[in-house]
Amino acid sequence: MINKLLPLLKYFHALAETGSFTKAAEQLCISQSTVSIQIRKLEHTLGVKLLDRKSKHQFALTKEGEALAKEASYSFDRLAALLDGIQSGSSTSGEITLSSSTSIGTKLLLPAIAKLKRSYPQLTIHLQETADKKLFFEDKIDIATNYGAPGWGFYSIYLKTIGKRMVASSYYTEQFGIPTDLQQISHHQLVMQAKGKNEWHTLLSKSNLDVALLNTQLVSSNLAKLEAVKLGLGIGIIPDYLLDDSEDNLVNISGIDLTPVAEELYLICEKRRQYESKIKWLMTELAQALKV
Repeated sequence: MINKLLPLLKYFHALAETGSFTKAAEQLCISQSTVSIQIRKLEHTLGVKLLDRKSKHQFALTKEGEALAKEASYSFDRLAALLDGIQSGSSTSGEITLSSSTSIGTKLLLPAIAKLKRSYPQLTIHLQETADKKLFFEDKIDIATNYGAPGWGFYSIYLKTIGKRMVASSYYTEQFGIPTDLQQISHHQLVMQAKGKNEWHTLLSKSNLDVALLNTQLVSSNLAKLEAVKLGLGIGIIPDYLLDDSEDNLVNISGIDLTPVAEELYLICEKRRQYESKIKWLMTELAQALKV
């Protein structure tokens, strides 16, 4: 069946993309009637209605039509990008979108991107912040960072294990002291992210402490968490890559095992794209840069 469908998909893709039989015909350099005939053939072959025809020239996509239009658009775009790469003979030019958290993007990825840009000036890497869910198709993400190995639908490269440190400002410790165990920490002001993994709950829940009674200051990101700690708003668990040993106003709170809150960082892409030359090349280059 696929051999029958592929020739017909180009007509449907053009129609869905332009929203008009006239414009689709102009794009394909054929008549409107030919477009209409090919769409009906596609519907007949699939056994579903793709268009809700309101008049000779007006239509709306059905639920099935919308789903097919999205997938066709994605597939044609990726095929065009792949063909461009083959034609140019280079993986080191063009555009690609990389998604990550704000802190990883700012502290880890941007320096790597700047280095790659100097070596490959024709390459543009767009860096965007990851939402709660990585919607590769909807958000047009090519590559993303991910804490933990992803599910079966993704290809991944392990980068490194992100260690954490417990810190507070010197101002805070002068006012409230330095805790030496989890029991004491549970009585302090604790800075944590409003969304995402909760390191404090992970640590304290294993110590028979009531995490519901914690005194917390909520922030939006690891970068905001660090700034809140510097301002004396409490004790925070901060990723190593955000901490500079030259910070003389921060106090390390040692003696507490933070291994349970360390996280493995991966680069990921959709499994079906792992063999695209540009994706494969860039993931390898970024992995080398970030492992250093």
